[in-house]
This record gives sequence, C-alpha cells and structure tokens, in this order.
Amino acid sequence: MANNSGPVSVTSRTEYRRPLHERLAMVASALAMAALLELVVLTIVDTDPLVTGLVTIATLGASLLIAAYGRVIDLPAVTITVDDEMVHFGNELAIHSFPLADLLSVKQSTELSSDTSMARSSRSDQFRVQGCRYLQLRFSDDPDREWQVATIESDPAAAEVVSRLRAQQPKKRKVSVGRVVGDLVKPAQAEPDYEPTQPQPDRQAPRIANAGSAEAAERLWQAAVRQHEAVLIDYAQYELEPELLLRFPAVTDVSVDTVARFHTALSRAQDLRTERFPVDVDRADEYQQAVMAARKAWVDCEKYGRAVGSGLLDVTDQRELTTALSLLENARHAQGAQQADYLDRIHHIVTDLADRGSLHPQQQAIDEIEAGRRRALEAE
Repeated sequence: MANNSGPVSVTSRTEYRRPLHERLAMVASALAMAALLELVVLTIVDTDPLVTGLVTIATLGASLLIAAYGRVIDLPAVTITVDDEMVHFGNELAIHSFPLADLLSVKQSTELSSDTSMARSSRSDQFRVQGCRYLQLRFSDDPDREWQVATIESDPAAAEVVSRLRAQQPKKRKVSVGRVVGDLVKPAQAEPDYEPTQPQPDRQAPRIANAGSAEAAERLWQAAVRQHEAVLIDYAQYELEPELLLRFPAVTDVSVDTVARFHTALSRAQDLRTERFPVDVDRADEYQQAVMAARKAWVDCEKYGRAVGSGLLDVTDQRELTTALSLLENARHAQGAQQADYLDRIHHIVTDLADRGSLHPQQQAIDEIEAGRRRALEAE
C-alpha cells in the first residue's frame, strides 16, 4: 500500500531567560561573593573558626540553592515548526500558524537582535532573542507585515526549517530577476524569441485512465496538482510583480485571444480540482487532461504576450509604460523620499492606465507599489 504521509515536522527552539532567571543569577552571584567576603572578614576579626565555617557555608549554600533553582525553572523559547502544509511560530504567549502556500518570502537578518521580544507589550509580529539572528517572513494575507522569528544558525533543526521554507517561497523567474536592491527588481529585457519556462505538456505522458493501480492513478493525479500549481504561480508573477505588469501587459489582458483561451482552460481545471484524490477515477483523469490543456494554453499565452510586449496599446499608453519602467529603474538606485517619489509617480501612471482600461493590474500589484513607497519613507 502506498505511503501518502507527508514529511516529518521539524521544530527549532531558541531558548531565552526571563527576568526571573536573570534576578536569580544575580542573587546567586552576590551570595557567592558575600560568602568569600564573610570568610575574609570573620578570619580577620578572629571569629571562632566553627562560626566562620558555618556562616560561610550557609551563605555559599544559599547561593548554590538559588542557582540550582534558576536552572530547574523551564526556559521559555521562541519556536518555529514546519510540516508538510503549515508553518507555526511564536513563544509561550502566542503561536501563529500560516499555510506554506501563503509564504511570500523568507530572509535571514544580517544583524543580531539587540533585545528579546517576550513581553506582552512587545510587537505581536516580533519573536526575537537578544544576540540571535532572526528570520524575516512575509505572507500573502498581509504582504506589508514582516514576522521576525529568532533562530540559531548553527542548530541543524533551524537549518532544516530554513531550507524547507525557502523551498516553499515563490521563485522569481530567471528571465525577470536582475540585481535586487531593497524591494525592487531590475526590469527584464524584452525577448521576442522568449521560450517559456513551462514546457509544453507531454501528450504521451501516462493517463490516469490507463493507470494499472489505484496507487499509480493517485501519483499521476498528484503530479497534475503540482503542474496546476506551477501554472498558477507563473501567471501570478505577471499579475502581481509591477515590472512584469508594466513590460508585458498583453500577458494578462483578457481581451487578447491567447489570454482568453488560457483563462477558459484554467477555469476548467479549477472546476475539476478537488482537495483529495477523487473516488471517481474518470473525474481524476478529466482533471489531469484539463491541467495539460491549461499548461499548453499558458505556454501560448506567455510566449505571445512577451513577444508583443506593450505593442497592442496605443502610442500614448506605450510612452507612459516606458516612463513608468524608467521610474522603476531610477527607484532602484534611490533611497528615502526620492525613492518614494518615484514609486508615487509609478502608482499614478498604473492607476491612470487601469482607469482607462489599458492595463489590467490586480489590486495587490497596486498595493505593493504603494507599500514600497511607505517603506521607503519609513526607512528615511
């Protein structure tokens, strides 16, 4: 029987000391010093050796008891756990959970945290430990919010957690990634002879309808689900990344035939998709074939859209897109108020083109431009 269990969950713990631990350690150290001082003073004043020994031993014993008590009190910890579907993180006060599918980015801080975020008055999205680096996570439900979670780089569990998270974050397309500065990416060069990263579906691939067993059919269905997700992620780049939206508007323009055909095929695949392998094998086979059709339609849609670029728009709109791309390039090399000004002008151009029906951006793409403007001002 096939084993369908997902990967084992991995948890990284970064322990820290409460103020109580700090106070107990200070008291224990003070008593140890006091014991030494008592020994010296009582010896100098010629106190009875028995009394000197008892007093010194009592003080030193109290120091050791307090130190031991501090060690047996459980240390709180910032934890982060990754399983096959979710990431959970927090401390003893709160645990937050997000689907891995919602992960937008994961970065490791370059600096060590200067404080420990453990009080109820601390920011709810910070779980930092003094002297440790921390992960910086963003999720699709609120892209502007950055969660900070302490990890210890030398911890093998932390390394595995980071590896799994990075494997889940959406990949930037090789054709569109340039030198990254802040939140902006260098615009890609137009490629009339562009070859899509999604390969044409193999029509000779095994069909679910012809699978020799239920386990084989389910594996083929799972492969179709992964291919479906890959198409969705690829298309989302053009809807959500400002530089792709500005350079290749025809990829998302539903008035273009190739885009309309892609949306029809994608809608068909979406309608047939199920959360679990369907009991009806014919439905699973139908879904597999719908995904193959959506992949082919996406390849045609992307290739045509990149070939024409902004060529379907009138000359005035093309000039505005060229201006917006130039502003985006300038924003990459600017900081603070100047960068915010460039992004504000880009925001104005995009919303104006959208109002005229020349551009079809998702609201999240417009929001990302505005969020970049706010971050530029905050960083000043």
